[in-house]
Amino acid sequence: MIEIPDRETALREVEDGDWAGYFDRQQKRLNKSGSGSHGGTIVLTDSYPLNKTFKVESRVELFGAYRAKHHIGSSCGFEALPGFQGSWVVEWKTPRAGKYYSNFGAGLRQIHVQSVPGVGGVYFRGAQQSSGIDNVFVRGYGGAVGLRMGGDTYSVRDVFSDALKGGDALPRPSGSIAFDLGEKRVVSLRLENITAHDCEIGLRCADVAQVTIENFETELTLFPFVVNYSPRGINARNCAFRHTRSILKMNRVRWASNCLIKMDGQVSDNKPGQITLPDGGVVEVPKTFDLVVEATKQGVEVTNLREMRDFYREGRQSA
Repeated sequence: MIEIPDRETALREVEDGDWAGYFDRQQKRLNKSGSGSHGGTIVLTDSYPLNKTFKVESRVELFGAYRAKHHIGSSCGFEALPGFQGSWVVEWKTPRAGKYYSNFGAGLRQIHVQSVPGVGGVYFRGAQQSSGIDNVFVRGYGGAVGLRMGGDTYSVRDVFSDALKGGDALPRPSGSIAFDLGEKRVVSLRLENITAHDCEIGLRCADVAQVTIENFETELTLFPFVVNYSPRGINARNCAFRHTRSILKMNRVRWASNCLIKMDGQVSDNKPGQITLPDGGVVEVPKTFDLVVEATKQGVEVTNLREMRDFYREGRQSA
């Protein structure tokens, strides 16, 4: 474990204003794993500026000294500066070229990341139960992605993703995505208590298998949940979608026989919800919904489990 001192103290070791270079030198002080990657925990005790991407070693955990808050000034983390260079404020490396599922020990906990418009907040890659994301705020990335997650078999808890930050003017920036599951196949993730604010898309996924999302809230977000390729075993429970009628937008289903999405929750503005199908059709669902979405070669089918229960009760009463 390495503890980073407060910003003023750390500044003495920063060369030519290159904070990313400073953090890169610090992580190279960590022990190496058998594969040669540095691994361990870096404890942040303050918020630090960055003018280019901090590329985190594949098995390194970033850990704030105390719980992250709604604003960067009261949190541990990173703040992108004007003129930032790079696609992400913080990005985890792959263990080696072409390997996307071996980021054992990678972690992001109790951290606030404040970006600038057009620059993604965090690109995290993790593997297995030694990895994970907990108590993270990502803000200010308007027009980009707040948090992209890749890998398998880890948990994501208590995350707030907002394309805007305090003082930014509405409307929501076009193209903003709060949470993105990619770029390769994502398997067996658990997302719990996540919020998307001021975005075009709340959660976007492509090639995913056995993903659970629980306590998923969106506000001022046009499309809370978008599927682009192959949803195989997604469970989205206790959803709360505000300021929109959309609950699910499906752009494509690659393998119909494996398509399975289970969703329950509520459209919170006293309106029925809508599911947009790959062919452009729209299915209207109740304000409080309990659904199963599957597919055949003929198209996508939406089953309203509340209607099925009503039918069962009516049949039992008439028997």
